[in-house]
Amino acid sequence: MHSSTRRRVAVSLWIDHPYPQHQEVYEGVQRYAAERPDWELIIDEHPAYKRRAAAAAVRYDGVIARAEKPLQQRLKRAKIPLVNVYYSERRPGVVGVYPDPQAMGRLAADHLIDRAFQRLFVLADRKRSYWWDVSRAIANRANEAGVTCETLEPPQQPYHLPSHWSKVVGFLDALLDRIERPAAVISESVPGARILIQQAIARSWRVPQDLAVMCMHDFGAILHMPPALTSVVPNYQRCGYEAAAVLDRLMKGESPPPEPIYIPPRGIMARQSTDYFAVEDEVVAAALHYISSRLREDLRLPDIAEAVLVSRRTLQTRFAEALGRSVTDEIRRLRLEAAKRMIAQRNRPIQEVAVECGFRNSRNLCQVFQRELGMSPRAFASDDVPFTKKIG
Repeated sequence: MHSSTRRRVAVSLWIDHPYPQHQEVYEGVQRYAAERPDWELIIDEHPAYKRRAAAAAVRYDGVIARAEKPLQQRLKRAKIPLVNVYYSERRPGVVGVYPDPQAMGRLAADHLIDRAFQRLFVLADRKRSYWWDVSRAIANRANEAGVTCETLEPPQQPYHLPSHWSKVVGFLDALLDRIERPAAVISESVPGARILIQQAIARSWRVPQDLAVMCMHDFGAILHMPPALTSVVPNYQRCGYEAAAVLDRLMKGESPPPEPIYIPPRGIMARQSTDYFAVEDEVVAAALHYISSRLREDLRLPDIAEAVLVSRRTLQTRFAEALGRSVTDEIRRLRLEAAKRMIAQRNRPIQEVAVECGFRNSRNLCQVFQRELGMSPRAFASDDVPFTKKIG
């Protein structure tokens, strides 16, 4: 270890890439370092490369990196602790902290399954191992729920090439030609999801009634073009923070964790592109829209039944047949999901969230969060929740 009392930590995170998986991981590392006055962060995209004669001057106590194999090998030879945050370069014996593809995939699938979509399509690139594992998790969750799910690989070439643009458009057109509506598509690519929506609208399809679309990233103004895109929100800042915490323990001489650490996503940011319940029962669909637009009100079964022109017993029976849940259970679920989305924005007071989502008060909201999620709303909103989930 470096002779100084300060810990010199090299950061190699491709920080010139303007995407959350780079910038937010770095922010998480910075947050941890700011809490440790003995840490000195040094940006070095090639630590331990061609070590100079004055090796002591460039010696690091630890490295956090999107570490490909050559860097992993160099640091191992130099006996410098490494925490890798690059999922595609996971290797046995290399300590790593990564976003959890299983949790990402199941969350995305459940969002659409909860809206009663029975036909899912996933667009993912097999060569991008993280997103391919996410797509497999989506398919597995759909299979558990008895929902059809097909995974497809779109062309993966630079968008600036006219020939590639034509291939992408042709691929998506062919997909729309054979989709039986209503259906839902989950795209790893944000541009791909937006192009798909444009093509569906050009066919006079309704989004999301005929085709719901969501993507696996949450960045860029392109998400907010109408209809705004629903997305999964990874917790990249937590990945960086946890990577720094693990490195801190390694630099103190503690044993490395036996398995990689996987960080669950923050949640779903639901927007217009999936804001629909794809149930075939028109009465249930109408009731769901009535409920979801009035969550802050005192929702009573007689009022809902009257609004959709059926008896209370008929409404309960048709809910059970269409969703496998009672009306009361669905109201509770929708309120909780709405509260989770609002709290994930991190700028909404808990009391305001409670009122907007129909809870009696903030205390009641906290009780529901603790019972259903095992944590408080504050913990749900915080990046400081100690996640250590592993892929089974």
